[in-house]
Amino acid sequence: RHIPHGVEYRLAPLHPYPAALNDAIDASLALLDNDEEKNPIIKAFIGEVGINTSNFATIGISAGGFMSAHTSRLLAHHSKTATIQVSLVPMAKPNGGTKSMIKYWNNPFWSGTQNSFAWSVYLPGDDGTLTNDWRVSLLVDPPEQETLDKLPPVYIQINTKDVLRDEGEMYAQRLKAAGKLIEFTEYDTYHVGGVPGLDRGGPGEGSYDRAFSVLVDCLNNPSNCNVADKQSCRLCRDTHECTSI
Repeated sequence: RHIPHGVEYRLAPLHPYPAALNDAIDASLALLDNDEEKNPIIKAFIGEVGINTSNFATIGISAGGFMSAHTSRLLAHHSKTATIQVSLVPMAKPNGGTKSMIKYWNNPFWSGTQNSFAWSVYLPGDDGTLTNDWRVSLLVDPPEQETLDKLPPVYIQINTKDVLRDEGEMYAQRLKAAGKLIEFTEYDTYHVGGVPGLDRGGPGEGSYDRAFSVLVDCLNNPSNCNVADKQSCRLCRDTHECTSI
């Protein structure tokens, strides 16, 4: 069985960067370190429930996709490697500037204006330094090769009619080049089109099912996360059929 562990991290604008990431990594390390001296309550809970903390994943959607990615990066920095990382329609980098950001700027489900505002309150007053930091942009690699080597296999999902589409693809391409991409899937829907019930009967239906299928498959049998065997790209259109690209 698999037990979800959600982090109630602090939110901007009251708590800008790096509060959320600090909370996510501190909570994750408290669970994974399994240190009775530091966290006797967590240690007792793990023992009672029978959790195998050596086999874990990170998963998130949109801003959560960003958090999932950076949590797995920072855990790797602490020599803790997830079995798999899943990032769905992730906010991959500040400041947009992509073709999809321009094309879908006025999309009511997640607009360019909303995206820009989210980054402005997360990185208030940034002069560009944080924008180019590996703990902020998923398009900047961690500086240490050791951290890069310990990054987990990654499943990425993007949506065609989304301001974040292009940056998500750019992130997937970097992962593929690093040999860390299991699967990259694109659905012909809007930003949150994969949320169950929102795109019933449409091209986004079943997208989350696919993500959770890959996640559970890897957790049940970590050997199924072999990037060399699994790396692929899929494009899912109105036919509900996915083809390799």
